[in-house]
Amino acid sequence: MAKLLIALDSSAGAWRAVEYVAKTFGRTPGVEVTLLHILSGLPPAFWDDGHVLQEKEREARKRLVAGWQQDQEKKWQDLVSQAHQHLTAAGLAKGAVANKFKPKYYDVADDIIDEAQTGGYDTIVMGRRGLGKAKSLLLGSVTRKVVDGAKGCAVTIVG
Repeated sequence: MAKLLIALDSSAGAWRAVEYVAKTFGRTPGVEVTLLHILSGLPPAFWDDGHVLQEKEREARKRLVAGWQQDQEKKWQDLVSQAHQHLTAAGLAKGAVANKFKPKYYDVADDIIDEAQTGGYDTIVMGRRGLGKAKSLLLGSVTRKVVDGAKGCAVTIVG
């Protein structure tokens, strides 16, 4: 069995990563794919402000953060659904494609690497950022950090 993690955002490169996985692994049995989107960072108003919270304050903050995360996920749901449909149309079983949203904790690259390691993924698949023709041989900063920092799994960059 192979576990693939696709780093998904709104870039054309990320969509090419979805297409690559669909074409390459669509009819391969035993492949599991997770579409990972890192949500933007938690707004400063939701951060711990340094005082000890009472139980009511803690519960109110949890609800506020959960509502914020739900709103963020809604913004990306159409893109994730399209990617999910594309992969299943290529032959992956519906149960073999999962969606995952994570709030940005460190930075996007570190959060992708953390998910790959904690989730036991074999391969991270990501797109190369569109940087223009003069820089076409270079990778975007997130892609570069993932390539440099990933341990124990392969990283496939789709151009």
